[in-house]
Amino acid sequence: MALIKATIDLGAIQRNYKTIADFVEKDTVTSAVVKNNAYGMGAQEVSSALYDAGCRDFWTAYLAEALTIRTVLPNDAKIYYLQGFRKNDIPIVKEQNIVPVINSLDEFNAIKKNKLEFVLFVDTGFSRLGLRSEEIDAILPQLEHEHVAYVISHLACSDDIKHPMNLAQKTAFDSILAKIRTKIEVKAGLAASDGTLLGDEYTYDIVRIGAFLYDIHENLSLHAENILTIETQVLQRYILPAGNTVGYSATYTTDKDIKLAVISMGYADGLRRHLGNRGFVHFYGAGKVYKAPIIGNVSMDLTTCDVTNIPDELTQPGAIATLLSKDYRVKDMAQDAGLLSYEVLAGLQLKPDRCTLIYKR
Repeated sequence: MALIKATIDLGAIQRNYKTIADFVEKDTVTSAVVKNNAYGMGAQEVSSALYDAGCRDFWTAYLAEALTIRTVLPNDAKIYYLQGFRKNDIPIVKEQNIVPVINSLDEFNAIKKNKLEFVLFVDTGFSRLGLRSEEIDAILPQLEHEHVAYVISHLACSDDIKHPMNLAQKTAFDSILAKIRTKIEVKAGLAASDGTLLGDEYTYDIVRIGAFLYDIHENLSLHAENILTIETQVLQRYILPAGNTVGYSATYTTDKDIKLAVISMGYADGLRRHLGNRGFVHFYGAGKVYKAPIIGNVSMDLTTCDVTNIPDELTQPGAIATLLSKDYRVKDMAQDAGLLSYEVLAGLQLKPDRCTLIYKR
């Protein structure tokens, strides 16, 4: 039996979706980003819950991901995949009613004249994927005969409301969009979670919400609910005398006698090594929350913490140690680790042989 238990609150994800949907203008579509297995939370489960909450537009990274969630979503759900379109995708895309995102001239040439709906992604300064302005000029004469669902781009610095790149990218986007709209009527989208909070002028016709759904959104002007709890068990507890080192590379030395607990979770389970001597494990009892500092380096499947100031009955072997909860969320762990919340959440390894995965609404 797995000692680690992860509880994913689908009800909280639904409420986070509704919070952002209520925030944007009525005519703006609130879509959900469920790429990379819904940031590791389970794409089929999350997509199904979001559909029940009213979401009808979903973004995946790859065609394989789109096909995975199509099995649980009715045909009225629009499923887009953001990268990797190839000409041999066309039969399955048609059959499964999936919408590819076109990022280059080669991809456009592969999809044109096939009577397929697609999204055009334009680069406005991120310098990653996307058609450049001069490439848009090249395809303009051919757009009248194509079914373009949206023209979209992506903001590089929307987590900083004052960053000049936001306006620069919006200006570039508006210029490209105006050019395209001389040929076709088309809807547009620029903002993800952070961009949505920059103001109505950034939301256009659709917003793509990922981080806010999963409570890894860093902007405090709109609050999301915690969606994830991870618990494991104490394997061993003992007194470690002063002058002893703890863990690989001996990065921690006791300066006094301490009570030490070893828990069943490590970096193979996605608990980042950056948390060594920086992060915390939590214990609950009698209505109180106790913080136990992680000491020494995190090992592959074990982590050591200082439980000196925690009641013995809460830390004995078999007791529950909590890694993530409403009291210590992904963003808190990320801050302690010196990492992005995205890295911490996407890096969790909720493997069935090591972790019991529970979904609740």
